[in-house]
Amino acid sequence: MNANNEWNKLEKSYAKEGVEMKVRHTKLDNKTINYLSVKGENNPSTTIVFIHGAPGRADNFGNYLKNKTLLEKANVISVERLGYGSEKGKEEDAIGLHGKAVRTVLNDWQEELGEPQHYILVGHSYGGPIAAYTSVQDSSGIDEVVLLAPAMSSELELMKWYSRWAQSKVIYAILPSGLKVATDEKANHAESLKKIEGEWSKVKVPTTIVHGTTDGLVPFENLQYVVDNWSIDVDTVVLEKKGHLFPFKDEEIVVNLLLQKIDS
Repeated sequence: MNANNEWNKLEKSYAKEGVEMKVRHTKLDNKTINYLSVKGENNPSTTIVFIHGAPGRADNFGNYLKNKTLLEKANVISVERLGYGSEKGKEEDAIGLHGKAVRTVLNDWQEELGEPQHYILVGHSYGGPIAAYTSVQDSSGIDEVVLLAPAMSSELELMKWYSRWAQSKVIYAILPSGLKVATDEKANHAESLKKIEGEWSKVKVPTTIVHGTTDGLVPFENLQYVVDNWSIDVDTVVLEKKGHLFPFKDEEIVVNLLLQKIDS
């Protein structure tokens, strides 16, 4: 299935559930960035922006894009990160480039709406440092950064046995595009984080980090890393006995937090 057919099929699947979702496309130099978008009711001035992890797709946050309570108060968009959603996906390990891609999406969305927006950036896992670094590069319009089980510390990066296994030439050759990108990101992520770790003190946007104590993929200690490396106070939410996938297994936790942010 080519990309256009895939996007059309996805839009139709949302329409069947009564949600008018539009896949939008914008450009950063020669790179195409795709993102899913749903406009909220009564032209809200807040837009929630989801940034997925690895592996991941923009549609991972589909239930949030369909959430009527959120849409009563905000527009909701979800970014397909560079390298994903292509038959010939290529991993982009520079977190700064991913940040520029997110900013390109924000500019495109604001042009679509025709009025300034208040953005809440929500990054899960590998999407966490991208959300935070986007605000370092250019904080304009960004009211909040919400980090969900984010992989922030280079020293805490875990190279699991299956990641090493996936890097073997025989296995790598048969992996689908998205998993190739994900396993390449995993191999390079610690070094990518190390290159920017001295800049986290530049984050000036209010930040909340939510992490589960039993996360077996991204160590819980990343929460303390963020607290120690931000120059501003960070709000923390500790989820006892929750793992890495709580945004998809316990969506009400994230929805309630976002509603609080919008109303504050």
